[in-house]
Amino acid sequence: MQAQEQQISPEEYFTGERKGKIRHEYFAGEVFAMAGASREHNQISTNIVRLLGNQLLEKPCTPL
Repeated sequence: MQAQEQQISPEEYFTGERKGKIRHEYFAGEVFAMAGASREHNQISTNIVRLLGNQLLEKPCTPL
């Protein structure tokens, strides 16, 4: 037996987001928890993209 999907309205989604500590993504009536990232994680990601971008300045590639 499969679990029944429960859809919510955009208004319910926004109410929950305002009250909750965890952020979610809303898509077609369904809500999905988003992965969190620390400041340190974001800084590491930024540094990697910057360094890759520097290496690709004269190349036809772009880091995203």
